[in-house]
Amino acid sequence: MRLRHPASFLALTLALFVGAASASAQDTTTVPAPAPTPVIAVAGSLVAGVDISGMDAATALTTVNAAFAQQIMITIDTRVFKVRSSQLEAVYDTQTAVTDAVARTAGGNTPVAATYSETKLKDQVKRILRLSSDKGSVSEWVIRAKPMIQRGKAGSAPNGKLVEKQIRAAISQPLLRAQQAVIPLVIIDPAATLKQLGYVIAVSKGERLVRLYAPVAGKAKAVLKFKVAVGAPSFPTPSGKFTIVIMEKDPWWNPPDSDWAKDSEPVPPGPGNPLGTRWMGFDRDDIGLHGTPDSGSLGSYASHGCIRMFIPSAEKLYSLIDVGTPVVIF
Repeated sequence: MRLRHPASFLALTLALFVGAASASAQDTTTVPAPAPTPVIAVAGSLVAGVDISGMDAATALTTVNAAFAQQIMITIDTRVFKVRSSQLEAVYDTQTAVTDAVARTAGGNTPVAATYSETKLKDQVKRILRLSSDKGSVSEWVIRAKPMIQRGKAGSAPNGKLVEKQIRAAISQPLLRAQQAVIPLVIIDPAATLKQLGYVIAVSKGERLVRLYAPVAGKAKAVLKFKVAVGAPSFPTPSGKFTIVIMEKDPWWNPPDSDWAKDSEPVPPGPGNPLGTRWMGFDRDDIGLHGTPDSGSLGSYASHGCIRMFIPSAEKLYSLIDVGTPVVIF
């Protein structure tokens, strides 16, 4: 049979096809996708001691951050002293710890990586000792370009090492922040001796010299002096107060995250190692004191920020100081 109106038939067919396609598309867009099942921390999940059992990642992160936001309370006798994270320049990687903890298939404690300034921590210890002492004080270094000793006085004071220990513990364990053991006042020894005070390192950029200060007859005295190289004009050695936080014999040299070292490879211990045979690293700015095979650079502005020394000089200094030794650069 011959159709009289082929155009009308074609239009009708096309309309039906478009309508069906539209209905099909509408069907697929109106069906909601199933909501993802939130990942929940299993029973017994802890982050730095904070219980996050049954929490999703967002709730757990809020809970952990709140714990780390608390101030650190240090109780001396009957008085309470507060330390804020900002006073320590502390930074906590809670996000990574929570992510790892929520993903665990069995309970357990996930620690939180924390960084802070050793120098600022020691400043807080000194503050607490000064404010809590009962007319008594230990002798202490006054860190400046030419260090001096502030003589102590007979009386009572808390044990500074206990104060420091409690602050360090509370940095990584927030549940300790509200309360730890009471630190009593004890009779103190105000003597200004090397055993009591240790050494101080003073770096003079202008003279390109390192001086090692020690208590001698109760007064500060430069007992050793070393010729050094400091940062080149394009890589100046920073000024300020620092603390020795790492000491390594026969260290590896690992390229820093800087443009000048981007094509460099790690260097194992040995005669060509840029750090010589000793590394004494500071608490910030990725710098420190170290030996150098390039002895011809000493006495000049030649390094990428570190303080270079003759290899025997670095070994001598290394043998005398400890982690915790204060450094002043001026």
